[in-house]
Amino acid sequence: MLSRLGTVLLFLTGGAIALAWFTGFGFTIPIEKAVKAEVTAMSSPGLINLKILGALERDDIEEADMYVEVAKFLGYEIPETTILKLNDAHELSATVVRNTYQFGQGFVTGKGDTNSGLAGAVTSDLTVIGDLRDITLEGTKMLSGQEYSELILGLSVVGIGVTAATIATGGGGIVAKAGISLLKAAKRGGRLTNEFAALLTRMTGDAVNFPLLRQTLRGVDLTDLTRTQRVLSDYGRNVRGARLLPVLTRLGDVNAAVGPAETIRLMKFMKTGENLDDIAHMTKRFGVKSRGIMELTGKIALRSFKTSFKMIEWLAESLAALIVWIVGLIGMALMRGVRMFSRRTA
Repeated sequence: MLSRLGTVLLFLTGGAIALAWFTGFGFTIPIEKAVKAEVTAMSSPGLINLKILGALERDDIEEADMYVEVAKFLGYEIPETTILKLNDAHELSATVVRNTYQFGQGFVTGKGDTNSGLAGAVTSDLTVIGDLRDITLEGTKMLSGQEYSELILGLSVVGIGVTAATIATGGGGIVAKAGISLLKAAKRGGRLTNEFAALLTRMTGDAVNFPLLRQTLRGVDLTDLTRTQRVLSDYGRNVRGARLLPVLTRLGDVNAAVGPAETIRLMKFMKTGENLDDIAHMTKRFGVKSRGIMELTGKIALRSFKTSFKMIEWLAESLAALIVWIVGLIGMALMRGVRMFSRRTA
């Protein structure tokens, strides 16, 4: 009876291994554990410390803080000397001066790489000043036959229309407005990939009738901001943003999770709308350390991380136990054979 059971178990073990191999059946493990394992394999305490120090050398406090979060996630201890440098960089007086300057620069130019600078850029767009500034600059170039940014001009027109909707709905379009501002800042700063910029330009072209826009701008004195705003607000109500608005909403999700500066820095990983969705899911799960995870592993989608152990891999990790198990089963089967042989001989 025992030998027969051993034969059955040996057969079932082989069948289970074959099934795991061909079907990829696995034991699910927490995504945090899977991501942490891969990031740990691609980094070290020394490497993370160097990245923090390098960011501080460039006066990039947000980059440094991001890698501090990565260090905490991995359980790495940050050297005392690095902590002292971080504390110095975060001193109140230095922070106030830096943030004030960056906010003002972002408000005036619409450019920025830091949260403070981008806050200024977003604020200027939310007050319509940014959109009017960009329509005046890019629209003048378009009418004079100069090279202009169709993307920035189109986004600004969409922004004017969204502003009207925001006022009408009591703030319902603020997320879309913030997304527009971030995209414009990313375009100016050269942060958009060519693929994502082309995708956004096509979507903006679908939303904005550029031949009609050209005619509209020709009939307006762009130096008269009040008149320009009124005309473009009327024009903006006819903008068809059905394809573009979901992208702006997704960017708003990323912005809510990691802030404007990190959102723009993450755009270097965006080439398609699917990439944007992947990054939105990643940032919702891992917050500001998401970019560090992507930088270290080269992966932007949660599904691309090893979220399960295949049965064959699990068995391989317990090779010694597997060998004992199989040898035991074989032994039981051999015992049966010896007994049968003994009986026949007798």
